[in-house]
Amino acid sequence: MAMATVTDMGMKKSRLTATLLLALALPATAQQNASGALATPGIGMPGAVAGSSAADSDAKSDGRAWWISPRLGLSLTATNHADISSGANGKSDVIGEIAPGIRINAQTARLKGYLDYSAREQLYIENHGDRLRNALNAFGTLEAVDNWFYIDVGGNISQQAVSAFGPQSPDGASLNNNTTETSTWRVSPYIRGHLAREVDYLLRYNASVTRADNTGLSDVDVAQWVGQLRGSTPFHQLRWTLDANRQSVDYANGRKTDADLTRLLLTYLITPQFSISGSVGRERNDYASLSQESTDTYGYGFDWNPTPRTKISAFQEHRFFGNGHRFSFSHRFPMSSIRYSDVRDVTVLPNQSGTVGMGTMFEMFDALFANLITNPVDRANFVNSMLLGAGVDPNRQVVSGFMSSQASRQRQQQLTYVIYGARNSLTLQVNRSENSAIYASVVQLAGDFSRSSVIRQTGVSLNFSHRLSALANLNLLASHQKSEGRQTGFGLSNPKSTTTLYQIGLSTRLGPKTSGSLNVRHAKYDGDFNSYSENALIASLLYTY
Repeated sequence: MAMATVTDMGMKKSRLTATLLLALALPATAQQNASGALATPGIGMPGAVAGSSAADSDAKSDGRAWWISPRLGLSLTATNHADISSGANGKSDVIGEIAPGIRINAQTARLKGYLDYSAREQLYIENHGDRLRNALNAFGTLEAVDNWFYIDVGGNISQQAVSAFGPQSPDGASLNNNTTETSTWRVSPYIRGHLAREVDYLLRYNASVTRADNTGLSDVDVAQWVGQLRGSTPFHQLRWTLDANRQSVDYANGRKTDADLTRLLLTYLITPQFSISGSVGRERNDYASLSQESTDTYGYGFDWNPTPRTKISAFQEHRFFGNGHRFSFSHRFPMSSIRYSDVRDVTVLPNQSGTVGMGTMFEMFDALFANLITNPVDRANFVNSMLLGAGVDPNRQVVSGFMSSQASRQRQQQLTYVIYGARNSLTLQVNRSENSAIYASVVQLAGDFSRSSVIRQTGVSLNFSHRLSALANLNLLASHQKSEGRQTGFGLSNPKSTTTLYQIGLSTRLGPKTSGSLNVRHAKYDGDFNSYSENALIASLLYTY
């Protein structure tokens, strides 16, 4: 990570000034929202990150169609190892950060969505430099034509690990050559309706672009058509579904791949809570060769909802790469919740859009409460309020993944268990993934797959929060991640790395719109070519207008 020298400070100061001006402009935005003077709404980009729990509680109470919540975050980090890319030679530094941000929720008759954006200006006092990092999480649905034509849009900007085996950052302030800022933008128009009252139809077009600041990484463009017909039969318990999927993926530093899949699925309802299903189909793609290859597919599975709080689903299917499967289990106890998933399939997107790890804290809890709070905007408010109330950054990565420039076979297993009480909450997250390269001898491997054609990652994270008073929380975090490669070809190696992190802190409400936290962190990374150990003290302040 190149740092600015003293001669660059003029340009850097102008950027810092612009960030400060944005922070000073936020109160005017808040006043505009309060008076109801809002410009003509565009397509909302729903997001999911930091806000104020007080503001969240107000978001739904007054029934506003639009809710805008500006904020300003300040933090100071004292660390003995600011540049973790330098291994054991890292120097101490004091890092100041100013982070103006804004959160927008839309709940109109036609538009439902949310957007959360922050600009993090970081100043390195000892290293005499600064940098700007962006964070965005957004999603929205526009009902363009009543009950027929819809448009989904979304966007994400975050810091991603380039390699599974390089140094993993304990937070967004560390200097690290193994991270890059990536952005993904998605648009998905679709129509849905009924034919002769017996058949439901869906036609959707998905388009996404992924870009990385690191020029050595591949930009990715994805275009996909999805069609579906669903209907009943003279046997009332038997239903059918016909799916068709055509996808094109273009890697800037790789090659373009195309894939088609058509599948007929029959589902038989044995009881209102239990059904079995079977499928036949055909797929064609050029993932493993330079020419299209066709394969027959077939599979079977079941869905079982024994209670309103329990869901079990399983399906196994013969595919061109072997047996693919998906299994999920979720259950809500009176004071706890558990969720487990196991999926083996092909993934074509880099980790920005299809992460090998568990993504951010927000994404993990958002998935956990998906069955409990079905409205995505309400769920985003709830999850953000819960995390911020516990002093947890919603953007923090649970388990880092890696960037890739080609399709791969992926098996991903995730377990999340949450216990919540009147004063205590405990969250356990366990993750295991295995990515295998899909290639022929004429296809050049890239990225981590050039070092090892099989990449395994395991991670465990334990979060504990104790409410000391009506205003203060004690928070503890422990996490461990391991990445290892397995040699399966000539010239490939068996790289490995481990990252361990411990953190303890206090968070408290300082006023109706202000909260603060103080955390102590210890992080340690061991890799084949680099290692570091870091201790840090972090003080943070968040003000919501």
